[in-house]
Amino acid sequence: MTEFYFKGVKVNCCDLESSVRYCFDFLNEDIGSGYICVTDTGNLVNAYKRSPDLKSAINNSLLSLPDGRPLSMFAGLKGIDGIGRVAGPDFMREVFKRSKDRGFKHFFIGDTEEVLERVTGKAVGEFGIKVCGTCSPAFVDNMNNSRANEEIVSQINSSDADFIWVALGGGKQEIWMMNNYKKLNKGIMIGVGAAFRFYLGDIKRAPLVFQKLGMEWFFRLIQQPGKMGGRYLKTLPLFILYSSSEIFKSRSELLKK
Repeated sequence: MTEFYFKGVKVNCCDLESSVRYCFDFLNEDIGSGYICVTDTGNLVNAYKRSPDLKSAINNSLLSLPDGRPLSMFAGLKGIDGIGRVAGPDFMREVFKRSKDRGFKHFFIGDTEEVLERVTGKAVGEFGIKVCGTCSPAFVDNMNNSRANEEIVSQINSSDADFIWVALGGGKQEIWMMNNYKKLNKGIMIGVGAAFRFYLGDIKRAPLVFQKLGMEWFFRLIQQPGKMGGRYLKTLPLFILYSSSEIFKSRSELLKK
């Protein structure tokens, strides 16, 4: 699958349909394990400016999904084809919808036990998917807790999961997946951040008009000013600044590392 690089950070040229199809093809080929990053402008800026580990995690993923209208708009301006916004909640829901008849099994990791129980109940009831395990890890604030980490990897392997949905928070989950995917016997890990909460309706999705205008971030800021205000303040101005320089690069330059 084609990819382009924004400040050296990978973004795959895909849309919802092609990214979901890629996952099912990967699992059907039974060629091992891998992970997928859902890359919004915040993760992209942080990967370039603040975290070499995050940059490495995104660039070594099976797919770096273009989450955010600004990324797809930028690609369109540069004549990069085949790219459309792939938001984590949309991707997760589409995989749920298509996996029932394929027999794939799902594992949820992250957030609280109560949230995981609700996500499981809703996904099974709505789509009839097979949920083979859940885990609300105690090590989220200490990702170097090797003993707890190995126990979770062992739990995932024992479950024989195909899709492992990882909600450990943007930046953390990508690095965790990179460090652990080779320990899995099979399956694809997908870092989905707050997708569990969006799916449950605890966090409301922006109206479609906000999404099409690339203003979904503003709708979420209104809902969670304390949590999202600082993040947006640190990343959105930088994304605009970086875009002003990247826009002058040729299409062929962007398609190279």
